[in-house]
Amino acid sequence: MKQKYIIQLTFLISFALILGCATSNSSNGSFNGETSGQDTFIISRSFDTNAKTMFEMWVNPDQFSKWLGPAGASMTFINVGVKEGGTSQWSMTTSDGVTKYGKLHYKKINPHNLLIYTQNFCDKDGNLSKPPFASTYPDILLTTVNFVEEGRKKTKVTVKWEVFGEASETERQTFRGLKSVMTVGWTGSFDKLDSLLNLKK
Repeated sequence: MKQKYIIQLTFLISFALILGCATSNSSNGSFNGETSGQDTFIISRSFDTNAKTMFEMWVNPDQFSKWLGPAGASMTFINVGVKEGGTSQWSMTTSDGVTKYGKLHYKKINPHNLLIYTQNFCDKDGNLSKPPFASTYPDILLTTVNFVEEGRKKTKVTVKWEVFGEASETERQTFRGLKSVMTVGWTGSFDKLDSLLNLKK
């Protein structure tokens, strides 16, 4: 059951996937995970690249779609509006054959430093909908991504997900209950991002 959730959750896969308790290391970067704060999920990792390159991996749809999601997933952007006040719509087909759609609405873009957007699942026409894996998942999440240079060629990325807008207690409980799955999903995406960055060296 958890494996199914990992596959389905990967885009919420923010996504940052953390400041705090659990810590592990990958071959290409350090990772910190924290799930404290009932309606907040935070994850962070250091990568061997500069902040400019890392920021580009998040705001360039062609690059973003290459690393976000689990192994075997195919992600494309239907509409692209990477600007403050703009909206992008994506499509992702996972290895189980299920296709999901979602939107990102950009609230703040501070190049090389900060990215803030809301995200939600939708149908292929862009109408708000619940994700196929959990009918009680919150409608909207607020994603905040911070980029901090730790040296000339090292950048720490911290992603924070927050339940955004109106949400029932059941929806909040669903979010809280999936935090461990979010950690696994984001770790897999960050591993893919590491590999992609290594190809650019």
